[in-house]
Amino acid sequence: MIRYAGIENKIGESFLSKRRKEKRKISKLANVILIWGMLLCMVGCQTRKPCLYVNGEIVSEEEVLLLDEEIERVVQMKVLQQWAKESGVVETLFSYQEMLQRMEQENQLRAEQKEAGGIVYGVLKYTPLQFYNVEMGQYERLLKDQIILTVSEEELRDWYYTHQENYWQIGEIQGVLTIRADGRVLSEQEILLSSYNFRTLSEQNEELVNVLVDLPAGEEAVWTDEYNQEWTLLCTSREDGTYQPFEEVMGAVSEQYANEKLEQEWKERIAVSVVEDLRK
Repeated sequence: MIRYAGIENKIGESFLSKRRKEKRKISKLANVILIWGMLLCMVGCQTRKPCLYVNGEIVSEEEVLLLDEEIERVVQMKVLQQWAKESGVVETLFSYQEMLQRMEQENQLRAEQKEAGGIVYGVLKYTPLQFYNVEMGQYERLLKDQIILTVSEEELRDWYYTHQENYWQIGEIQGVLTIRADGRVLSEQEILLSSYNFRTLSEQNEELVNVLVDLPAGEEAVWTDEYNQEWTLLCTSREDGTYQPFEEVMGAVSEQYANEKLEQEWKERIAVSVVEDLRK
């Protein structure tokens, strides 16, 4: 077999030369990609909008201004919006511009209903802040409903027994109130307090109701008001109160349970939120 050493050497050198050139090209290309990557990163950092960010999500300047730049309130609302999206009670993240579009549509419908002689409940024309508060209230309601749907009856019963004072129903209490000034009787009236009128009477005179609730039968309490009039309250009779059964107040228990859980988790989410204010 004839071997051509000179030719083999030339071929080998040519092959090695090409390999070296290819490696140099690859090396240069890698350096170019690296440099471009660094430049893009630097540009990205330098061109980040000078806005408020909550958990990496930008808060529009319009929404910040709508809430009078109260950052604590802004963060609270943004966390609520993110929570609603995360839990699936809304499909998309809140958009201020989309909210304005919904507000315009609602205002138009209300104007048309009013013009047609229909009844319009609430305001005739929403302002951005009013409509924003309505929508955030709906977010809260949706999250509460989700909590109620997922809680078990056993959990509700446990919560009921640890908050049973909320469901105390007073027995019927009767008394006589006498008001005097300078020794003269200005008025005298009988009072009947029960679970049916407890709230109404409390709104009218909370001090009077509180005194009557704590007053044993046959005893009286005397005090002087801001007009230097003497009030004498005699408790003539009283029935023992009782706790409302769980079955009768299950709806109220569910609502109050949801309120407490919502507030608790909301605070926890706010506490761990990452807030970046790049407007300064």
